[in-house]
Amino acid sequence: MKISIYTKLFIVLLLAGMGIYFYVQQQTSDRKITSVYIVPSGAGIDRINLSNPRVDIGFIAFAKIDKNRLYFHTNSDADAEIRENIKTLRANNRQTNLVLGVGGYGADGFSDASLAENRGQFTDNIVAMVKELDLDGIDIDWEYPASDAWNTQKSRPEDTQNFTYLMKELREKLNRLPHKKQKKYLLTFASGTQDWYFRNVEVKKVEKYVDFINVMSYDLTGRWSQTTGYNSNLYADVGSKTAHSVDAVITMYLEHGIDPQKLLMGIPAYSYGWEDVKSDGDGLYAEGKPIDIDKVDLSYKTIEAKYIGKNGFKRYYDDHAKAAYLYDGQTFISYEDKEALKAKIAYIQQKDLAGAMVWEYSQDAEHGLVKFLSEQLQM
Repeated sequence: MKISIYTKLFIVLLLAGMGIYFYVQQQTSDRKITSVYIVPSGAGIDRINLSNPRVDIGFIAFAKIDKNRLYFHTNSDADAEIRENIKTLRANNRQTNLVLGVGGYGADGFSDASLAENRGQFTDNIVAMVKELDLDGIDIDWEYPASDAWNTQKSRPEDTQNFTYLMKELREKLNRLPHKKQKKYLLTFASGTQDWYFRNVEVKKVEKYVDFINVMSYDLTGRWSQTTGYNSNLYADVGSKTAHSVDAVITMYLEHGIDPQKLLMGIPAYSYGWEDVKSDGDGLYAEGKPIDIDKVDLSYKTIEAKYIGKNGFKRYYDDHAKAAYLYDGQTFISYEDKEALKAKIAYIQQKDLAGAMVWEYSQDAEHGLVKFLSEQLQM
């Protein structure tokens, strides 16, 4: 049987098209995610540009819980203003997936709202807010199920199973929504860093319902400690004086059988500091008075503008732990910087993680951590 030249040409074009399609699909699946939490209150929302640097996901932080309903602020005018801010953010950043964050540290209400008799209305209200604000998904920041989180929230043992049911129900309801631009709605959750978290949360069961797990791999030490240390060191130091590391956290997830391509590594755009640090060396692992970062701005943008190489502060870098810090003979600051980020980016690539998540957008510098991550993760 003779095959016409037109048939041959069609076959060639078909094979070429299929090759291009599968190449694009592979490139898309290999692309690492840059994501960041955004607090949608205050001025400047209209100036946020998530296309430069390229941000894949912006998590809106946070809707709070009142019984089964959601709100942003107890004052109705302030609540309405935040909703308008989110709509502005949406209108100006169509290329970024904007995801509704619910909860946040210290937010109460999850334990009651997730009970069987309340869960249906609760999940309906979450989905309704996603539709109202034209968002692209839901992020549940329940910190933490089956834990009173140091007396900040109500909890019960049933939270463990109810969290699984909550995520399952949200996935089912999101799947029933018409897909936006042929994309499915995202479902994510923020997760803990210690082994007890896996006793309180059925992470492996929940994994199948979610797109990403936002691992909060920071606060490895902080203002609750009277000894200086690292906020988010990738590895332990040479002497293993660090109690925790990002690597240990990620390894824990992998050892529990969690798909690495669902893990977003948490990156802090804030720092911890200690005053009155007495040290003959660089101030590391010395006693000091913790700085209240709610009163003293130690955001990355402030560190870059006022501390690095200024006012007597000297930068140090622990090449084993992959962590940067500053010391001026009195004040010690543990902060994230681009050299440390390079090591974390290499780790994300090596372990084939989904990408990175930054807390929080307003704390970053204009050409800071988010921009660096976005550029470097795609190289």
